[in-house]
Amino acid sequence: MRAVALLVATLAALPSIQTVRAQDWPTKPVRIVVPFPAGGSTDRMTRLVAEDLSKVFKQQFVVENRPGAGGALGAAQVARAEPDGYTLLAGGFGPHILGPASGVKADYDPIADFSHIVMMGGETYIFAAHATLGVQSLADVVRLANDKPINFGSPGTGTLGQLMVDQFRLKVGANRINHVPYRGGAPLQTDFIGNHVPLATLPIAPMLPHITAGTIVPLAVSSSERSSALPNVPTLAQSGYPEIGGAIWFWLTGPKNLPPPVVNRLNQEVRRYLATAPVRDIFARDALMTMDAGSAALTRFIADEIKRWSAIYRQLGPDK
Repeated sequence: MRAVALLVATLAALPSIQTVRAQDWPTKPVRIVVPFPAGGSTDRMTRLVAEDLSKVFKQQFVVENRPGAGGALGAAQVARAEPDGYTLLAGGFGPHILGPASGVKADYDPIADFSHIVMMGGETYIFAAHATLGVQSLADVVRLANDKPINFGSPGTGTLGQLMVDQFRLKVGANRINHVPYRGGAPLQTDFIGNHVPLATLPIAPMLPHITAGTIVPLAVSSSERSSALPNVPTLAQSGYPEIGGAIWFWLTGPKNLPPPVVNRLNQEVRRYLATAPVRDIFARDALMTMDAGSAALTRFIADEIKRWSAIYRQLGPDK
């Protein structure tokens, strides 16, 4: 009987033990896996957040790049980690939204296998033309394409850019717009600036100097609202294409069943940091977007985006 009583007492104490551990957390370095190569927007933002969290919690938050399979490799690794708060992930649009929406098999469920914590930022794309094409709007592009097909470059198959170009082609007529998928944004940017492809969709930030120089003409931004970096450029919806658009979002997440106090504290601290003036200046400089949300709202956003992009994949066909 005494053994049974001891077992009952131990089980009853488990929630409080978890709470105590969460309150003491972290007592050792925390690893944040970035499932992409170093240098991209997700990596840069994660390193800024990690630096601030290291100061706040008096423990090192160490960023580890683990690229592969469009981000799915690193995501799967974190999904299998112990939910003790010492292994986190810079989640993102590719491994958590586009991958599942496209039907790509992964070793994790993008919702059920994660504790989504807080949004870190987002990057919008721009539809743009080389100045020599002589257009100022998407309407001009459509009129020009009536005479002869125009090449439209994207960063590659399976990217947000590719999907938006294909949606645009579906809307205006696939025979009028030729999709030219590149192997990444860098080679596309080189060919676009060199006028080897007259139309392209790319993140805004690297295009800003060329827009200022007059080499590139911005036509529309892919986000639901206008970019503060280009306030005079309409959105795709304002240009007559409300069904087209999106952004590359990235957030902090971890394996399922992270202690709620850990999730809540991280959510509060990252949101506090993102609201500071130096970070706002970085976002303005790099044309990044913000989304202030609790963990539950973030999880709903991801689930809704998976549904939206799943429908788009079905509309575009099985080869996309």
